[in-house]
Amino acid sequence: MQDKIEIYGEDYDERLSVIFADPQFLLPNLLGALNVEVNGNDFKAEIPMSILFGRGTFLIHGKIFTSLNSITYVINVAGYGPDKGGKIRIDFNKNVIKIDISLNIPAETLNGRIIKGKVKEFKSNANELIRLERIKRKI
Repeated sequence: MQDKIEIYGEDYDERLSVIFADPQFLLPNLLGALNVEVNGNDFKAEIPMSILFGRGTFLIHGKIFTSLNSITYVINVAGYGPDKGGKIRIDFNKNVIKIDISLNIPAETLNGRIIKGKVKEFKSNANELIRLERIKRKI
């Protein structure tokens, strides 16, 4: 599953990296993750599967790498072998945030639709989600 998002805002820059480096903000809003646990730069979360799988979830885990103007989430899907996982890369430029999603998930044709739906929802609500999170964190 591949997707790209560009979010535009007059005051969007690397100061927002604090928000996007937090898996408890990004993963539920972008992928629909549940039960997100964070331990330093490591994270674990559950991603809902297609209803055809009985409302189950699959477990993801990974690391977050941050630099001055980018964040990369390296994701592994537990129990499905080394070929399942991927990356979410977030780049900050003046007035634009670019998110590049590259994931290889179990039963991708079915589960990819759920995640793509969440990504589409995030695209349409991103500015409001960021605004509320900035108020909450006083950024």
